[in-house]
Amino acid sequence: MVIPRVARFASFSLLVLCGVNGQSFAGDWLSGTYLDPAVQRQDIFSHPIWNSMPEYRNVYNRPRFVPGYLAYKIEPSSQEAMAWQSNYCNGNYANHSGPYVPHYYYRKPWEALKTAARPDFQKPPVK
Repeated sequence: MVIPRVARFASFSLLVLCGVNGQSFAGDWLSGTYLDPAVQRQDIFSHPIWNSMPEYRNVYNRPRFVPGYLAYKIEPSSQEAMAWQSNYCNGNYANHSGPYVPHYYYRKPWEALKTAARPDFQKPPVK
């Protein structure tokens, strides 16, 4: 079986491009195109009604009940699960209360540990 000259040239050039440039070729190949995630594109489906309504988490400072409950059952140590648990135990979901912002009234670690800077020992001059 004889491979045509064009097919051999195409396979050789593909081999050279992948072998010589390697990772840099793959990284630069999408730059500047619509597939590049760094290129900011304008929102063509923008709408004044659904873009003007703020999200639930931004208004109430807590996740919604069902996603928070699922996160609590799947991975209780996640941030969303712990936020759901604290709001659930405080009754914020049952009472339909407003945003809950916790306040902490204890000292910061650097205030409680009484750490100080290293002592500055004078080195003797070198003669």
